[in-house]
Amino acid sequence: MKKTPTPSPDALLDLWEVGDYLNMSESAVRRLVRDGIVPVIKLGGRPKSRIRVRRSDLDALIAASLSPATSGPLAK
Repeated sequence: MKKTPTPSPDALLDLWEVGDYLNMSESAVRRLVRDGIVPVIKLGGRPKSRIRVRRSDLDALIAASLSPATSGPLAK
């Protein structure tokens, strides 16, 4: 069975790949982009340019969104 290579931390992902990575629909990812939550790179400089997202930016967004447990067995 052939394995899909894991993208490097600075790999550029399209919106479908971002959705797979975050386990979200493409429309939900588009809303995050529209609201400025997910930083994008526009290739081509036109209004209909191709949009890409750095995987490292997604990892940073996830890390910044983590909050420690305040109760339960995982709380300190």
